[in-house]
Amino acid sequence: MRRSRNSNEYNFWPSFVDALSTLLVVVLFFLLLFVLAHFFMGKNLDTKNTEIDYLRYQLQNLSFELSEERQTMQMIEEKLKNKTQEAEDLTRRSNSLTQELNGLKDEQIKALATIALLEQDIKALNLRKQELEKETASKTKDLDQERQISQEAKAQIAVLNAQAEKLTQELSKLTTLLDQAEEADKKQKAQIADLGKKLNKALAAKASELAAYRSEFFGTLRKVLKDRKDFKIVGDRFVFQSELLFKSGSASLEEEGKKQLKILAKTLKELQHKIPAKIPWVLRVDGHTDNLPIRNESYSSNWELSADRAIAVVQYLIDQGVPARYLVAAGFGQYQPIDSRNTEAARRKNRRIEFKLTER
Repeated sequence: MRRSRNSNEYNFWPSFVDALSTLLVVVLFFLLLFVLAHFFMGKNLDTKNTEIDYLRYQLQNLSFELSEERQTMQMIEEKLKNKTQEAEDLTRRSNSLTQELNGLKDEQIKALATIALLEQDIKALNLRKQELEKETASKTKDLDQERQISQEAKAQIAVLNAQAEKLTQELSKLTTLLDQAEEADKKQKAQIADLGKKLNKALAAKASELAAYRSEFFGTLRKVLKDRKDFKIVGDRFVFQSELLFKSGSASLEEEGKKQLKILAKTLKELQHKIPAKIPWVLRVDGHTDNLPIRNESYSSNWELSADRAIAVVQYLIDQGVPARYLVAAGFGQYQPIDSRNTEAARRKNRRIEFKLTER
């Protein structure tokens, strides 16, 4: 009884364990996603810092070059002053000094152009520096948020681990109880198997007892009915052809059939006193028809005809003094043929009344 009760209850643990496993997989997925995002953001931040350092280095070089150009300009200006003074003092060298002055002016123009370009580059680098600083600040803010999320995720994981440990303990207790139940079930199955063996032995003993009386019954009928062609013994039953007992399409017993049934009833009453009362025996009367459909005023199917014929035989045996508690009537129609061929000879074999001495 305990086994059947357990089988009707819904076993929710596999579903619960599946749900817990799915939850753990989701948490691990988000942790992996966070670690990857943190890694790539850190790598991107390192790249930006490298670019800033490189731009700072270029800026320093450009500042150094600008300083040198300014020093050069100052030297040129000093030379120009000296040359002007020398031009005032040395008129003879004015032409050469004028040419030299023109050359120095050209160099000055080029230096000024270079300075202008360097100043533009410095402005561009400053703008780029500001942009990188903004991006760095944004990335730093995002990184702080990710770190905060990581701390919250760790707290949730700790709670889930505690819950998982508790569920594991409960599952261990349930497993122990299940093992105990299975052990008790094994013992019950062993007891049931032992009882089944004893029951089979008892049934076999009863069947062997009834088999002895069945053999005596068949032997007596064989002697009384002699070798009639319309009567024969097949296995554990004896068979009357329907034509001996009934007309075609009818369930009314014929006079010749009643004579044979009287012999059967007499033999059955004699056997009744020989079979011990402890053996629960009955004589089963089975009605069978052929496979030709029947449609008349009395019957709409072969099944009804076969059942009425079996009932008519049982009723006649009761009228002859056979106790009703030892009789059973059954109709099989055309569904249990002994010859499945579609010939007249086969149909004649299938139209029959069978008697079987068996247990209730």
